Amino acid sequence: MKKSKEKLLRITGLSNEVFEIFRFEWNTFLLRLNCSVNPFKRRKIKKFTGLSNLKVNVGAGPFGEAGWVNIDVFYCKNISFTYDCRKKLPFRDGTVSKIRCEHVLEHMDIQYETPLFLKECHRVLTETGVLRIVVPDIEKFVHAYYLNEWSALGMQQAISPNWQPADILTHTFRQGGEHKFGYDFYVMKRVLEDAGFKKIERMEFGRSFDPELQKDQKNHEKYSLYVEAIKAN
Repeated sequence: MKKSKEKLLRITGLSNEVFEIFRFEWNTFLLRLNCSVNPFKRRKIKKFTGLSNLKVNVGAGPFGEAGWVNIDVFYCKNISFTYDCRKKLPFRDGTVSKIRCEHVLEHMDIQYETPLFLKECHRVLTETGVLRIVVPDIEKFVHAYYLNEWSALGMQQAISPNWQPADILTHTFRQGGEHKFGYDFYVMKRVLEDAGFKKIERMEFGRSFDPELQKDQKNHEKYSLYVEAIKAN
């Protein structure tokens, strides 16, 4: 597979980053098509979308929990169904009580995907529903860059011995084209307000308006921004 990819890159002249972006978008296009025309896929999704008081984990990966609707573009053991959530959620208005979105939003385009996704979250949530978002915190990384001190972020093992501070910063907020944007609290607050959310607060690891949203992934604790938004005041 690796040799086939290298050969294809030589033939097409594409960079590895562009190739990976194209491959991801092609796979998500096929996923959207499958969700639209495959009756078995549609039936599987409908089992969940006809319910109320749902707990939804967007981008759950292998960390999906029982009792939640766990969604990802890639299939894992605990995924309820695969779906591309970037521009549309498959749920009825006001039928979701809580949404977890951990290290997902940074993978979305800030202009063309993030606003649509957040508006969809606002639409499907109940009036008191909570959206919890966790992303890499650009403020923490810039602070570490300024001091050239990365131990507080727990990143020693991820840093190459030859890297300079700019290498680390660029790697974090590019990830080979997988990451599209770097957030601090103020930008996150703005995009959530634009989507219609009324109550927006900065949280911490393991602290939430909702006890069921407190189970954050431990490996993201030191370098993440934790924000929650409620649809109404």
